[in-house]
Amino acid sequence: MALPEIYADENAAREHLEGLLWPEGPFCPHCGNADPKRIHKLQGTSTRPGVYKCRECKRPFSVTVRTMFERSHVPLHNWVYAAHLLSASKRRLSSHHLMRLLGVSYKTAWLMSHRIKAAMHPVEPVPAAGGEPSVVT
Repeated sequence: MALPEIYADENAAREHLEGLLWPEGPFCPHCGNADPKRIHKLQGTSTRPGVYKCRECKRPFSVTVRTMFERSHVPLHNWVYAAHLLSASKRRLSSHHLMRLLGVSYKTAWLMSHRIKAAMHPVEPVPAAGGEPSVVT
């Protein structure tokens, strides 16, 4: 059985994440700019796919900035596949099993599983001035 496109192709995985994280278009993680007229996609032979540039702060960014995928040498489609495997498994998925499924080293599988599990932990509410935790709904 062949893997779906988002688990086998780097560009398809990036486009899938862009659709999930940016449903109304690109959003600059550096300055918070979401104006489509002030953000443009960088294109060219020396630019990697999926890089945008904000005209407000003049900084480049992609969908992986400020996520668990940032600064990783592991291909993005492997990250998306690992996140799917870890979130869809009924039981705990070991790093050894993840290593065999992805075809990566044990150290890489261990790092990926720990980053994904850390990202899945719920954020604890911060106590307000009165000492009681406040949850914004």
